[in-house]
Amino acid sequence: MKYGVMGAMIPLLVKKPVAAYLDRAVPGISLSDAKKEYKAIIARQPEIGGSKNNLIMGLYTAAYLIGVYKTDQSRISEEVFDGLVKALCASDIFIRLNKGREFFTEKNISTRNRLQNDPEFNSYPENWKYTFSYDMSVPECTITYTKCAICEMARRENCFHLMKYLCTTDFAQQELMGNTLIRTKTIGNGDDICDFHIIGTRK
Repeated sequence: MKYGVMGAMIPLLVKKPVAAYLDRAVPGISLSDAKKEYKAIIARQPEIGGSKNNLIMGLYTAAYLIGVYKTDQSRISEEVFDGLVKALCASDIFIRLNKGREFFTEKNISTRNRLQNDPEFNSYPENWKYTFSYDMSVPECTITYTKCAICEMARRENCFHLMKYLCTTDFAQQELMGNTLIRTKTIGNGDDICDFHIIGTRK
């Protein structure tokens, strides 16, 4: 997959909260080395549609966090990685990007509805695969993922055990948007599907 503008942007966006947390939890971790690991992960990642893929930012972010982990696995335990994800979710940049952002817009719903059956979107073997239904009168939607590109990447990088922490970002994101996420199954926890049920606030 191409590094591109999105690839370059993610380390810049998350550097401050990541550095602040690592300085407290495991001092001495090199973010320069982490960026090299991140670039290598992106280079190994098969193409999944580039900027046309509306889920691509999540994959780049997860790749960066996994790159940080792979920089020093002897010191970055699962507990430390969990704390890193939580620190990012509580950071100013994460809050600014998500707080009050509308999920139930006609554009977003239309895009997700279209992509579930889009031939190009579904032509990439390691891309997300899902079915989608919605009711804008509530508003609410159900997204059932049968494949997750981030899980595929984590498995390829021998880091699938970190998915249970990365998947928690979905709840933090939807909460900041003012929505409620209900999920009983998660591919990152070893289930065969991710069953998202997102309930918005009636305007």
